[in-house]
Amino acid sequence: MEEIDFGEIQQVLDEILGSGMDFRQMVSQGMQGENLLSVKNLGGLLQRIFLEELLAQKQLWIHILILAVAAAVLLHFADVFHNKNVSHISFCMIYMLLFLLLLTSFRSSMEIAGEVFGHMRDFMTVLAPSYFLAMTLTSYITSAGVYYEFILLLISGVRWFMEAFIMPCIEIYVLLLLADHLSKEERLTRFTELAEMVVQWSLKAALAAVMGFHLIQGVVSPAADAFRNTAVSQGIEMVPGVGDISGSVADMVFGSAMLIKNGMGAASLIALILICLVPLAKLAVIMAAYYVLAAVLQPVSDERITECLSGMGNAVKLLFQAVFTMLVLFLLTIALTTALTGR
Repeated sequence: MEEIDFGEIQQVLDEILGSGMDFRQMVSQGMQGENLLSVKNLGGLLQRIFLEELLAQKQLWIHILILAVAAAVLLHFADVFHNKNVSHISFCMIYMLLFLLLLTSFRSSMEIAGEVFGHMRDFMTVLAPSYFLAMTLTSYITSAGVYYEFILLLISGVRWFMEAFIMPCIEIYVLLLLADHLSKEERLTRFTELAEMVVQWSLKAALAAVMGFHLIQGVVSPAADAFRNTAVSQGIEMVPGVGDISGSVADMVFGSAMLIKNGMGAASLIALILICLVPLAKLAVIMAAYYVLAAVLQPVSDERITECLSGMGNAVKLLFQAVFTMLVLFLLTIALTTALTGR
């Protein structure tokens, strides 16, 4: 274990999570089969994040609530105005203020998602050399080469996929949604549905592609390495005099390396979950708040306002799905790689 340098991994984790996680210690605990994650502490952390995010967003929700009620008052008492255009223009002004508030709120949600994308990418970039070095020590050399190339491709591919395609599609969805509800006639509904469908199906396609690679590659490379390891081990044992001792030593070395690799895999899974835990919780709170506001305002406010708030909840849900999908892609890659090369 001393041959593997965890310094760069620890430095990245300290920058992201602070100094509360010791990666080397977690690897050691994983090697010994100890519990790496406390459900009680995790529940307390989620509760604290939930309350903090509600307090942080409280002022924004109050402003949205006031604007929605004001728009409802103008529309419900439109008969007071002799000119109906006065009511319509007033509503448009209030809606534009709401438009700016929602764009500002959504920009903060985009920043949360973009930040966690960068954190996961940085962690996987520094993890890959050490993890696959540990894999080569287990004599899974072919698998280490294949999976190392794949994970580098996955890191760069996911970066482009999320930042250059998924995020712009979600932004387009939000702009179409807000523009569509400016008038009573729905003219852009099909475009917003198309943008939402493109994002959802693209995320599913990325997940299916990664799963397909592991299903195909998991049948070939680990089997070839396992056959070679068996042949080498049996060849050593056939040497007269020292064969049995040498074979036992080789098995012990390979077994120790396997424990290190598996411990690194388990610690990496926990690290990825902790990296994404806070951003996912924040996005979940924002999404839930939009849905609650839409439900509360529906009896009193204009339908365009409530539909807009509900659509913003869907937009934040798309961000949540994008972050969660990226997390699942990396979790599956580490978990399946560790499992398939652990025989």
